[in-house]
Amino acid sequence: MKRKNGQMPGSVEAAKLYQGQYRGSPAEAYLIARGLGEGAERWLPGYVGDSVEVGHEKYRDHLVIPYLRPAGTKFLSTVRFRCIRDECVKDFDGQYHFLKGQKESHEKHGKYQSLPADTPRIYNTSALIVSSPYVAISEGEFSAWAVELDGIPCPALQGVSAWKEHFARAFAGYEKVFLLGDGDEAGQKMNEKLSSLLPNSVPVQLPDKEDPDSFRRQHGDGSIRQLLGLES
Repeated sequence: MKRKNGQMPGSVEAAKLYQGQYRGSPAEAYLIARGLGEGAERWLPGYVGDSVEVGHEKYRDHLVIPYLRPAGTKFLSTVRFRCIRDECVKDFDGQYHFLKGQKESHEKHGKYQSLPADTPRIYNTSALIVSSPYVAISEGEFSAWAVELDGIPCPALQGVSAWKEHFARAFAGYEKVFLLGDGDEAGQKMNEKLSSLLPNSVPVQLPDKEDPDSFRRQHGDGSIRQLLGLES
């Protein structure tokens, strides 16, 4: 059951436990390989290693994504889990699938998992209190990291199906809302859906099979700003 403030019970305790297991873990190695390692001090990821909260045993060897609130860690709303088990994210030669342009294999379970009874939320809500005439919306938490690391405020959705009607209010006051769905069918659907709901939206077409963090990893710092026409 959720608390009245919308916080999932046990989230703060879990986030602190798993954050303490992040350094030197497979989760840290995974994010560094994705070009996102510098975001760890800001977004406080964790890793489900040797110490596991009761009920979280199935999340062992998962990267942990805290849904931080602007008020601080003790007010975070929930945590999500991202599978990074070797058999799912690496090829036979030990290289990450994403570095070879391959899809990861999560056949027996979802790539991402939320706590039981949790509902879709906006990730990185701190981006919504930044003084800026524009904001971006990405599809996925790590894409938000990449966009933010290029200096662009960017909350994220957990996918197009996670959009809720009341989310629109958070984006009403911006001059531009850049839509950064991934360069695939699901990303296109996200851009199309949000374009029909947000009159200030600017859909951005990413290259085929690219997402913001792969785009930034390939093209370097500042490449997302250039893609959005924000460089002078």
